[in-house]
Parts: sequence; structure tokens; C-alpha cells
Amino acid sequence: MGKRELHRQLGILDVTSITAGIVIGAGVFIITGIAAKYAGALTWVSYAIGIIPVLLVGLSTIFLNLLYPVEGGESYVYPTRIVSKPFGFLSGWGMWLALIGPVAITAQAFISYFNALPGISFQVPIIVGAVVVTLVFFIINLLGVKTVSIVQNVLFLFMVAGIIVYIILGLPHMKGANIAMGSPLGFSGVMKGASLLIFAYAGLTLAADLGEEAKNPAKTITWGVMLGALIPAILYVGSAFVSTAVMPWDEFASAKAPYAAVASKYMGALGVAFIVIVAWAAILSSHNGEQAVGARVFFGLSRDKIFGGKITMLNRFGVPVFGLLGTVLIAILLITTGTIQLVAEIIVAMFLYNWIITHIAVLIVPKKYPELYEKLPGFYKKKWFMIFPVIGILVSLYLLYLQGWKALLYAAIWMAIGLIIYFIGYSRKKDEISKLMDEWPRERYFE
Repeated sequence: MGKRELHRQLGILDVTSITAGIVIGAGVFIITGIAAKYAGALTWVSYAIGIIPVLLVGLSTIFLNLLYPVEGGESYVYPTRIVSKPFGFLSGWGMWLALIGPVAITAQAFISYFNALPGISFQVPIIVGAVVVTLVFFIINLLGVKTVSIVQNVLFLFMVAGIIVYIILGLPHMKGANIAMGSPLGFSGVMKGASLLIFAYAGLTLAADLGEEAKNPAKTITWGVMLGALIPAILYVGSAFVSTAVMPWDEFASAKAPYAAVASKYMGALGVAFIVIVAWAAILSSHNGEQAVGARVFFGLSRDKIFGGKITMLNRFGVPVFGLLGTVLIAILLITTGTIQLVAEIIVAMFLYNWIITHIAVLIVPKKYPELYEKLPGFYKKKWFMIFPVIGILVSLYLLYLQGWKALLYAAIWMAIGLIIYFIGYSRKKDEISKLMDEWPRERYFE
């Protein structure tokens, strides 16, 4: 039997909808309410601030993708080839958890919004329902990236249209008194809100992890990252402003399904049902994309044979089966044990570590790979471009600190487990693995 390869079949809409679909999900419909506990009526400002570190890492991601588009690039390949083998492995290991966590959160968020549907006389147990949702999308993802992208495109376009309707219809019902309430914790509350709301943006750079499944990857991934940032930013700032202007921020923050609670103020039962369905589309598009990219991040970790045997297998649809299975099983564990805010903070910590490594990689490239650097287009070759990764590192370090000691402790434990796995795997075939990790691995698959 010949080798099975990833299939190059994603266009700009596909990559944008997978990327922005990951971003717009539980972030806007659940984490916005949690952030409002800190930022109050200025939650929209937290969203505006939160996009800054994301845009900075977006520039670094595009830089590296133009250098060398490859599956698992941003999360694993660039860090291991440019920065450090063990720290690069930990970048991919951390990003895998950073995708597993949202799988768990979005599954729970879907059930929370299902239970908010008007006229429902029963409540679905959140844990049971979330597990069922996760398993259903596991089956969809087994059928390959094209099936994932078709489902994703439909959910994504409906979601964007629905949030725009929510914003427009809410404008006449805004109240000056609600807008004037400000933040209960002042500027520090706004910054804590921003540090949480990075969760809502954090899937942006994962477009670069689809480098070998994209048609014309340099163009497709670049536009996927740019549009994947711009579309959520506009929708987040607009919807958060309208939400806390229609409803006092404390009521909004305490609601289990906050956007449905706001919709009930001005849209009636039919309108609430509409927003719940929009939330379903947003949450499920996020969940769908997270499973898809999570499996491919794990595939990136496996392709240098740190993991061996059948764990690297692709099925006949080009899906990394064991990566997908591991993503789903750990997500189910988090569903049954974790709280949403703590899981979100751990996830953000993992993303921030990866972003710091990504920025460092950009700073190293000109000296380590001058032949690839010289081929970069436009302003990416300008010396002044390097100010962006420097600022990105400083901002990411500050936001990492804001996640709190408990989230950082759990993140450190996960990283320690990853480091043990790395050294055990590396020691098994040290010479072979070292040689593989010194190579750029595009189009290198396992038989």
C-alpha cells in the first residue's frame, strides 16, 4: 500500500472559515460574559486591546509561513527548526492542549445555549450533552478535511450574518446609563478582561498549521490569517458594546447564556431562538475547527518520530486518526472535570507561550536561514519589521502574568509531562530523530 498524504484542497474561504470559525465560538458567546465580571461596560475596550497581541503574532505567523508553508508549522515545525528542539516540541505540545481545551468549552457552551432555547421544558445535562456533541464532530472529522471545510463554511457564513443582525437590531435599544457604568475594577479590570478575551482570538495563527492542505499556501494562509483576525475583531467589539449597552453589565455577566439574555430584552422569544441558533453555529464551527486543527497539531508533533508506530497513521481521507482520537478523549476528560474560566486561562497561557516562541523564531531567521529570508516578499525583509516581534514578546509576557498562578501552575505541569515525553521519545532513536529534526519536513510522511 502506498503512503497516505495530506490532501491539498483548501481555498481562502475554507482556511478563513476554519480559522475564524475556531476564533468565533465559545469566546464571544461564553467568555465575553466572564470577562464582563472584570471589565464591566468596557468589555468592548478589552476586546479592542486584546486584538493587539493577536495582530502582532499574526504578522510573525505570516512571515514564517511565507518562509516555508508546512503542516503543523506555527505550532511545531518553525519552533523546532528555528528556535530549539525541546522548546519547539513544547510549543506544539502546549498548542495541542490549547486546542483540546476549547473543544471541551465549546461542547459545554453548545448545551448551555440549547438549554436557553425558548419553550424547552427540560434541561439537557451539560456534561452528558457536551460528550455527545464531541463524539458527533469526531465522526465528521474522521471523514477528512474537505468534509470539515464544507460543514465549516456553512456554519461560519450563517454565524457572521447572525451576529451582524444581533448588533443592528440592538442599536436602538442601547441605554446611556448602561454605557456609563464603566469597569468595576477600573483599568486593571479592562486589562484582566483583555487577558481572558485572548481566548476569543487565539485560534487565529492556526491557519499556518494547514500549510500543506492549502492551495497556493503563501496567498491562502496570508489571507486566512488577515481575514481571520479582522472579521472576529469587528464582530467582538460591536457585539460586546451593544450587549453591555442594552443590558447592565452585571446582569450580562451573571447569565449562563449571556447573548440570549440580551436578545430577550429586545427581540422576543422568536429573536432569542434566532440568537440561540446563531450561537449554535458559532460554537459548533469553533468546535469543528478545533478538532480538525488539534489532530493536525498532534500530527506535526509525531512526524519527527518522537511518537512512533501506528500513532502517526493517516486514514484514507488523510486524517491523523490517533491525533484526532487523543484530542477528543482528553477533551472529554476536561468536560467532566474542569471549570470554564480556569480551562480558558490555561489555554491562553499555552497560546502565549507559543506566540513568544513564534516571535523569537522570526528574530532568529535572518541569521539562521539567510537563503530563505532573502526570498521573502515586501516589507517582511525590512530591518524595521523586527520591531513587531519584539513588541509581541513584551506584550505576551505581560498577558501571561495576568493569567494567575493557578493557571500557570497547571500549564507548567502539562509542559513538564511534555518534556518527559520528548526526552523518552528522543532517547529511543536519538541519531535518527536528531537528523529528522534538522530537516525541513514538508512532504515527508510515514509509510
